[in-house]
Amino acid sequence: MLEDILAFAALPLAAAVVFTGIHTWFGLQVLRRNVVFADLAQVSALGATVAVVAGHAVQSAAGYAYTLIFTAVGALLLTASRGLARSVRQEAFIGVLYVFATAATVLVVDRSPQGAEHVKKMLVGGILSVTADELLRFVVLYSVIGAVHWIIRRPLLAAADNDDGRKNARRYLVWDLVFYLSFGLVVTSSVATAGVLLVFCFLIVPALIGNLFSSRIGAALLIGWLAGAAASAVGIFGSFLLDAPTGAVTVVAFAAALVIAGAIRAFMTAPATERSRNRRVGLHLGGLVFCVVLGLSGAWVIAAPAGDHPILAAIEMAMGIGPDRFMTARERADYLEAALIERRHKTEIDRLYDRERQSRWQGDELTADEIRRMGSMQQTLTEMGRGERFVIDYLRTRGRERERWYVGLPLAAIGFVGAATIARRARRAR
Repeated sequence: MLEDILAFAALPLAAAVVFTGIHTWFGLQVLRRNVVFADLAQVSALGATVAVVAGHAVQSAAGYAYTLIFTAVGALLLTASRGLARSVRQEAFIGVLYVFATAATVLVVDRSPQGAEHVKKMLVGGILSVTADELLRFVVLYSVIGAVHWIIRRPLLAAADNDDGRKNARRYLVWDLVFYLSFGLVVTSSVATAGVLLVFCFLIVPALIGNLFSSRIGAALLIGWLAGAAASAVGIFGSFLLDAPTGAVTVVAFAAALVIAGAIRAFMTAPATERSRNRRVGLHLGGLVFCVVLGLSGAWVIAAPAGDHPILAAIEMAMGIGPDRFMTARERADYLEAALIERRHKTEIDRLYDRERQSRWQGDELTADEIRRMGSMQQTLTEMGRGERFVIDYLRTRGRERERWYVGLPLAAIGFVGAATIARRARRAR
């Protein structure tokens, strides 16, 4: 099965690495321009939506032309906004463009019978469906754009760093236009495959990670490439292991990479004095958050014992003391029996699901009759499990109505007293 996953994930992972390579470079320039939301991806999605409503496939030549034209218009507007901006930040114009593009997309989608599905595809993309021919086109296109940008990198970076107002902005207007047009061409090509959310991650997250560790463009670019490639691999392979949407899992993986990079920068690679201060602040903040969550959890147990209490459930699991300890002997017996039956039903449902998934992976397809019987059995077991879950929830509520005074009240007191103590010590440390 591992070999099948590796073979199936090879092309999507290669595409993600290629996307990371070109988007990190553009992301570093976007960050230098202080316009993080220079998001031509939404304008590109609007063009693709118009193409779909007009009857063209997104991957067709006509669909690509629609998307490219809309993106080029967006690039012209972004360039003009920088040339005209004096007392107003360019990001304000970008925000207006983003809102307009989003609203226009909603209006256009409203006329399409497959509107909801199209919006979902535009957001999360379909990177798993990338083909070898598409990957080759990406490599050729992005290599040409990357080579051109490398040749003209000095004026491009000078234009990105320029923030001296309208007069100097006009000097770099041509280079701004070159940047936004090439940026739009890259985004147009990648949004149709990777989706708006993932393209934004390719653009911003590796660039942010690179800037965390170096102000030099070369070093930041290399660090961003490595971090983006690692996050892409974790997201794609993680989606297979979790059997979850690849785009969404990869976005989460990029967010996790940024958090990890921030922690490394703050607690390990920062200057000694800054590192010591960060660790002290981190300990105070972490302890304060933990105590507040603990106190609120205890208060919530007291106020609504029938609700969901994940913190209390974790404490019960760690200490081996559950709500059944506060039930009568008859209630405890019914509670444990219902939990046992529910686990048995869930195990059987998981077995049927694994059998169906294994048949898809190994190519041994089930017959239509077998699929119907398995679906009917899963539905029956699910309904029976819901009955047992109702019994479990009812009896747990009865137990927690008594438990709240023995566990919830001390939990709230410990949490709020601890939070007050940490806050007082933090003020003194200042």
